[in-house]
Amino acid sequence: MTLDEATDELYGADLDAFVAERTRLGRELKESGDGDAAAKLAKLKKPTVAAWALNQLARRHRRDVDLLLDAGHRLRQAQEGVVGGADRAAFEQAQKTEREALRRLTQQASELLGGASSQVLSQLSQTLRGAAVSEEGRELLARGRFTTPLETEGFDVFGALPASRPAKAKQQAKTQKANDELRQARERLRELEQKAKAAERDAARLKGELKKSERAAESARVVVAAAQRELKEAQRRARN
Repeated sequence: MTLDEATDELYGADLDAFVAERTRLGRELKESGDGDAAAKLAKLKKPTVAAWALNQLARRHRRDVDLLLDAGHRLRQAQEGVVGGADRAAFEQAQKTEREALRRLTQQASELLGGASSQVLSQLSQTLRGAAVSEEGRELLARGRFTTPLETEGFDVFGALPASRPAKAKQQAKTQKANDELRQARERLRELEQKAKAAERDAARLKGELKKSERAAESARVVVAAAQRELKEAQRRARN
């Protein structure tokens, strides 16, 4: 038995038997030579009543759990599509499927618990809705490994669709435009900097050539002056 298998078996156990099962499974892992896995299993927390019911749904009502997870995925995609201007039909259909799966699962959880308080049922319902779209929640629900319900306070899982493009989308478009302008400005700056460096290199080259020309001119002047002196000396000797 692996740690993963032991964990699945543990969270599938009856709530009252959780501690005893954790001890038994840990002993089996330890006896098989996997002390590290046994230590990790021993640290797993006992689920709350609501969390236990959620874990049982993943095992006993898998089809409805999969329908909810699929509806949550499609609902998010459809919502993004509507924000971008797509038709609302796909969103409304996914929302209908999500509500039906949520209703069935909440009822099934209540039956598993033999009836439950309104608080527990509210925790179950909110967690199921959150799990449908939250990456962490989707994995926990798919594997049936909740220890506590999801914290969904202040989290609008499926917000109402706007009639027109939301302010957030407009702000994103505005921000994108500003980012594009900034990128273009930076590219223009890099281009000008490259041209400036090229001009500096040309100036340095021309300065070097100028100095070389000045030295050549000075040398020529010295040669000319020497030649002029020789000419004058020759003319003096010719007159004598």
